[in-house]
This record gives sequence, C-alpha cells and structure tokens, in this order.
Amino acid sequence: MKKLYLSVMGNMGSGKTTVSKLIAKHLNFTLIEENFSQNPFLKDFYNDMERWAFHSQAFFLTEKIKQMSQTKNLLRKKSVVQDTPLYQDVHVWAEAQYESGHMKEAEFALYRKIYEMFLDQLISPDLIIYLKTSVEVIEERINARGRSFEAKVPRWYLVLLNWLLEKWVVKNKRIPVLTIETDGINIVKNSRDVEELIGKIKLHIGHI
Repeated sequence: MKKLYLSVMGNMGSGKTTVSKLIAKHLNFTLIEENFSQNPFLKDFYNDMERWAFHSQAFFLTEKIKQMSQTKNLLRKKSVVQDTPLYQDVHVWAEAQYESGHMKEAEFALYRKIYEMFLDQLISPDLIIYLKTSVEVIEERINARGRSFEAKVPRWYLVLLNWLLEKWVVKNKRIPVLTIETDGINIVKNSRDVEELIGKIKLHIGHI
C-alpha cells in the first residue's frame, strides 16, 4: 500500500500537536513533531518581535527543511504525519512578520531565498488537515495552557494569522486540504469528538 504523508495546519492553540499525535496513535503513522521547545529565539521573539522575528523564523525554516528531507526516507517504510507544514512556516508565520513590520523587507527576501533554494527538492504532503479556529477560541486555549510568553500575543496578531491561513487555503490549488472546524469540539477530553475526527480523516485519506 502507498505510504501517506499528512500534515496538520492551524493557528496557535488550534490543536495541531494534539491532532498530529492522535493521527499517529489511531492510524499508526510516524509522528514528525515541530521543534517548538528547541527554538532558542522563541521567548525573545514574543518579548521583542521586531528584534527576533527573522532569527526565530529562520530557525523553524531550516528545521522544517531538515524534517522534510528525512520524510522521504521515512515514507519508504511507514506513513507520516507532520505537525505544521512548511507552507505554513513560509506563507503564514513568516509572512505575518513581514506584513506586521516585524521582519524587514531585506530579511524577508533572504528568508524566501533560502526557502526557494530547497523547494524543488522537497516533497509535498498528500493531504493537509486545516484546523479552522476562531480568534475567541484561540485566546481561550492560549490562556488555558498557561504559556506566559504566548499570553503577550495581541489579538490583532491572531487575526492576521487566521487571515493568512485562510488566504493560503483559498489560493492553494495543488494540495488536497481537509478543513476541520474546531470551535465546537474537545479532542482533549471528549472521546466521541476524537472518534469523529479520526473518522473524517480516515474517510478522506481513503480517496487519496
């Protein structure tokens, strides 16, 4: 059987890591986690976005390129699920820094140049699972998980990220996207919601 490559996309607090782990557990996929805690610039970034935006995004970009290079080998043996696709790093996270003025034009141009150098060598996911979440629910989840540096994120920034996510999904014509509305579900505490989520994903990948 063909080995599948899935990736989970969404805003902060949308549940990307949780959903990625559920797919790995219930569908027996190999999990590729985002190296969130290993980014040495992230806390500084939330304290001073303009000073550290390029450094933080460059770290995530190079880590993601490395992950995707490794994915080719993993797919020879098992299906893979990735927490956050490269496209979100480039077209949402990094673009948000440029749009908000945190990343200078020369920095963003350099970032894009690094990305484009590797783009032809990287494989694309067979399916992206987009966790669509309102800003109100994102704020509730950020407050609930208690990361002090995330609590400093202004509402306008979350609105911008949601807008960029929607923009990419609408413009994307190449990669299949399964959109999951997450406002009304609780995949942490409600097993029925988990079953329904996994059922939707299984049904969708059955047609790939």
